[in-house]
Amino acid sequence: MRRLARLGGVLALCGMAAGCETTGDPTKGGLFGWSEAKARERESERQARVAGTEAELAGEETKRRALEARDVSTEHQLAEASAANERARQKLRAQQAALVAKTEQLERESPTPAAASRARSWRLKINSVAAQPALPTAERSARLRTIELEIDAALARLNN
Repeated sequence: MRRLARLGGVLALCGMAAGCETTGDPTKGGLFGWSEAKARERESERQARVAGTEAELAGEETKRRALEARDVSTEHQLAEASAANERARQKLRAQQAALVAKTEQLERESPTPAAASRARSWRLKINSVAAQPALPTAERSARLRTIELEIDAALARLNN
C-alpha cells in the first residue's frame, strides 16, 4: 500500500508537471515550466521593441537636425534682414540730410520772405516724415521723394 501511495504521489506530481504551462520566463513556472523556445521568443520581442525605439530615436534625431538647420537659416535670414533694414535707415537719413540741405539753400536764396517760409515748412515736413516710425522706411523714403520734387521745382523756378 505504501508503494501504491508513493506511486500515486509520483503520478500526481508528473500530472502537475505535464499540466503546467511552459514559459520563457525563468522567474515563472519553475524548473519544469521553462521553455527555451519561449525564452527566445521573449528575447526576439524585446529586440524588436529596442529596434523600434532606436528607429524612433533616429527619427527624432533627424527632426532635431532639421530644426537646427532651420534655426540657423532663420538666424541668417534675420541677420540679412536686419542689415538690409539698417542700410535702408542709413539711406533714409542721408536722403533727409540732403533734403534739409536743399531747403536751407532755398531759404538762403529766396528772394521773398514767403519763399523762405515755404522752405522752412518743407524742412518741417521732411523731419516729420523721416521721424514717423509707424511708417515703413520705404514709405517714408517715397514721401521724401515727393517733397524733393516740390523743392527741386522751387529751386528751378528760383534759378530761372
